[in-house]
Amino acid sequence: MRNLLLLLGFILIVFQQFVNSINTEAQFIIFLSGIILIGVPHGAADLLVASRHADSNKKEFSNLRFFAVYLGRLCLFAAIIWFFPLIGSFLFILFSAYHFGETDLNQFKTDTFTGKLFVITYGLVILSVLLLHHFDEVKPFIHLFYSGNENKFLMAWIELNRFKTISASVILFFATSFVYFLKNKNTTVNEKGYFLIHFAFLLLILYSLPLLVGFTFYFVVWHSVLSLNSIIIYLLEDKQISQFIIVKQILIYSTLAISGIGIFGFTGFMFVNNIAFMGYVILGLAVLTAPHMQIMYDMYNNLRKNKARLPN
Repeated sequence: MRNLLLLLGFILIVFQQFVNSINTEAQFIIFLSGIILIGVPHGAADLLVASRHADSNKKEFSNLRFFAVYLGRLCLFAAIIWFFPLIGSFLFILFSAYHFGETDLNQFKTDTFTGKLFVITYGLVILSVLLLHHFDEVKPFIHLFYSGNENKFLMAWIELNRFKTISASVILFFATSFVYFLKNKNTTVNEKGYFLIHFAFLLLILYSLPLLVGFTFYFVVWHSVLSLNSIIIYLLEDKQISQFIIVKQILIYSTLAISGIGIFGFTGFMFVNNIAFMGYVILGLAVLTAPHMQIMYDMYNNLRKNKARLPN
């Protein structure tokens, strides 16, 4: 699956570089379509995943309690981003880095301290290439928000030191990955080789594509597809859960989530232009990260505990 996804990424690069540059409107359509069709649905099975996790650990599960905790985490993180935007942004980057790394590195044993460092430094490299290499394209989104305009010195420092920051994240990742593989000698040479090749190709794709297309490729085509694959495998281990139930739940909660985003966005006049719309959607994804990553963290912990290995 990863090979096919990387092949799609290279097709996008060839099209962008040699056939026809993808204009802003087309990038917006690709982004919006990807978020609706795959991005939002990949988190819409959280209720089923949490229920399955409780059953596998012989714990009682309550839908009401699940939604209270889930929405509570969502509102808490939204409040942090609203009242303390710099702290919220920093936490979002750390949460996203860990969540991305945990999904991409599910083939490795990452429940140790060195494993967690391996996971988070991997995610930081992904985010640094996406955000800092394309910082000129990121700035319009930052200036949508009051805090972005109020912290001009910080923005200037980031812009001046962005390539140093990317280099530092790469060096830190290779240092932690060296320690991780040194401590986990059961990882075969082939596993290490395939991982490094996939990672190099993935970074090349994100480096070469425009910000919005690169973000769509990573978040939708890569991360969400791999997450959905893991979720389906995990849920189907329970013989009482069928593919029909999974599809039905994903459709229901995807519709509710998209409807809620639409209503909130229109009432807040957040769809005045494409930049504002995309900024609002990315902000929504940031708020959803906190409750969603906890569900996925529990799922991957359960898979590791049962020594299940997910296909690449």
